[in-house]
Amino acid sequence: MLKAGAAAGAVAAGGLLGPAPLQAAAKMKGGQVPGYYRFMLGDFEVTVLSDGAYTLPTSLLGTNVPRETVTAYLKANLLDTEERVSHVNIPLINTGKELVLVDVGGGENWMPTAGKLADNMRASGYEPEQVDTVVLTHGHPDHLWGLIDEFEEAPRFPNADYVIAANEWDFWTTDKAMTTLPEMFQGFAIGARKHLPPVAEKTRRIEPGGEIVPGIMTVDTPGHTFGHMSLAVTSKGETLLVTSDAVTHPYISFEHPGWWPRTDLDSAMAEKSRRKLLDMAATDGHLALVYHVSFPGLGRVAPKGAAYRWVPETWQWEL
Repeated sequence: MLKAGAAAGAVAAGGLLGPAPLQAAAKMKGGQVPGYYRFMLGDFEVTVLSDGAYTLPTSLLGTNVPRETVTAYLKANLLDTEERVSHVNIPLINTGKELVLVDVGGGENWMPTAGKLADNMRASGYEPEQVDTVVLTHGHPDHLWGLIDEFEEAPRFPNADYVIAANEWDFWTTDKAMTTLPEMFQGFAIGARKHLPPVAEKTRRIEPGGEIVPGIMTVDTPGHTFGHMSLAVTSKGETLLVTSDAVTHPYISFEHPGWWPRTDLDSAMAEKSRRKLLDMAATDGHLALVYHVSFPGLGRVAPKGAAYRWVPETWQWEL
């Protein structure tokens, strides 16, 4: 039993009337940690930079199968049936001799929740001025529109040289894009025509399958766009496959590689490229970097029946 003095104190503190308010509660901080993740691939140091994320309607998924089939599959995997969150995971590869950035994100005008590449690069300890080579895997906004700093009206990576597939450059810098793209994607062409010409004199246009710098080879994976490229990065016998947009969904792209996303320009060609890349990863056990799955997008591809499954890599705290 409480003594009289103690009982009075409890009442005063709210003990008999409910819990006393916390007078020294810490305020909520908001925000998130910087979006970068670093790991070693042989002698190469790879930093995955987040450009943020954006939402897409799930109506863009599996457009060659019945909508109810896609919806049932999403439900079975506890996923939203109306919208999906698409992360943008971009590799910055330090070979010890070259600093190579693979795609540049969407910049300030693509999506309000994206365009974070430059800030996360600085948070990781690098500056845009240090980038030696920028590889442009294809001309879609979330991979290209970060080329030009909208405030400075100048290239964001001023000391870099640029590499893109020759037919990809031709597609986006001529009238081909406007006359080929569905109406809902024609804004992509307007943006590409704005961002590519300022770096024209510093851009090497290649045939996919060639070498970017020692240890970084392009892999021809057309279909998402006609000149779409992926990369094979190799050091000391370890290989990382940078899939870019040959793979776009953490479940469907692997378990149903024959389901066609609406964002592929040539769906049948894109499926062939996707299966080639997934088979390469599964057969050889390569680490893969997938752009549009949960950050940092690193994992491996395991066989699953006649298809595959995505196995995320365990987060490593030590390099």
